[in-house]
Amino acid sequence: MLDQRKLLFFVVKVFALILIFSSFWPFVAPGYTRLLVAASNGVAPSNINMAAVDSSIIIHVEGQWTPASLRSLPFQAGLLLVVALVIATPGLKVRQRLKCVVAAAIVTFGLHVASVLIMSSHAQAMRPLVVLFASVGIDLFPVLVWAALSAKYWWPSRGASSRLRLTQEMRTTYPPSEASP
Repeated sequence: MLDQRKLLFFVVKVFALILIFSSFWPFVAPGYTRLLVAASNGVAPSNINMAAVDSSIIIHVEGQWTPASLRSLPFQAGLLLVVALVIATPGLKVRQRLKCVVAAAIVTFGLHVASVLIMSSHAQAMRPLVVLFASVGIDLFPVLVWAALSAKYWWPSRGASSRLRLTQEMRTTYPPSEASP
């Protein structure tokens, strides 16, 4: 576990990375929105069609007069957050960090597609529970993805002690026989 000074440095590093990423994100956001719409349209029901307009998603539901609009910037903020958290996590080697960033981006993108699909299927009648799930999920899921990917760093002894305990239990349960080499 970290001491307070290292934890403070981690938090400052995350905020700095988010500020850096946010400064160039307006140039990337329309492309990410188009990618999100393309992936969502690929798995959406046939009566729902989505289009990307700048950083918004326009949702056309067959049989409804007016299209709904969904801002995609909150989704994108979650992606920036998870990448910043992974990069700022101390104790990871460069290769581990790169693998974690790629894995986090893929999982987060999948969660974004799922959120867009949920929101688009309830586009005209935004039920409070759906809005709550999508709103909380947009902010919470990236943190959960990062926590799952970096758990070994934050609790390194936990995995080692459980492996040691399992090995000791196996030795007492199955003592080595004299015939084994």
